[in-house]
Order: sequence, then C-alpha cells, then structure tokens
Amino acid sequence: NGCTVDGQIVSTGGMFAPFLQQTSLEEKKKNIEKYEENAIDEIKNIDIYKFNYTFEDDKDKKHVGFVIGDKYNYDKNITSNNNDGVDLYSFISVCCKAIQEQQKEIEELKEEINKLKKEE
Repeated sequence: NGCTVDGQIVSTGGMFAPFLQQTSLEEKKKNIEKYEENAIDEIKNIDIYKFNYTFEDDKDKKHVGFVIGDKYNYDKNITSNNNDGVDLYSFISVCCKAIQEQQKEIEELKEEINKLKKEE
C-alpha cells in the first residue's frame, strides 16, 4: 500500500523515514537575527484540537494538533511559508525558547523564596 519517493516510503497514511534532519549550519542560513518574541505567550495563545482528516473515516482515531483558519487561534511564526501547514522546526524552536523563559522565571522565583526564608 505504499510507494517510494526519493528513498522514502510513502503510503496513504503519511511518510515514514528513519530520521529527519533540518540543517542548522550557519553557512546554510542568512538574515540571522535573535528571536526576541515572548515564546510563552505565543504558545499560550495557540489552541490545540482533536480532529480527523477529511480523507479519514469519522470513527478513525483522532489526531491532535493545530488547525489553521480564520476562526482558529494559531501563530504565523510556526506556520509554513504559504500558511497552509505547520513548520515543525520553527514550532520546536519556539517551544525551546518558552522552556528557557520558564526556567529563568523558575530560577528567579526560587531566589525570591530563598530570600524570604532568610528574612523569617
């Protein structure tokens, strides 16, 4: 039930690969600037849905993910160039930044708690 495209096995259910790697080498990139947006707010404002694809049966197991459309909350920083899919590399990167922001906040709160304990 599948065929091979560029060495990848493709079936009606998707593409399967032993690994997927996106280049991160500096020499492969240009217009580099630090991502300064508040990643936690971006993540908090994205709605996650359960859904079936239109080609699936209604009784099939539902997928979990984003829905791009006027009545749905998503962030264009994580969508594809043509805004019809999710750029997973960008999404993972935004999630990493959100974790960094949370960790900074956790460390600041721990420091504040320790100061308050010493004042007792």
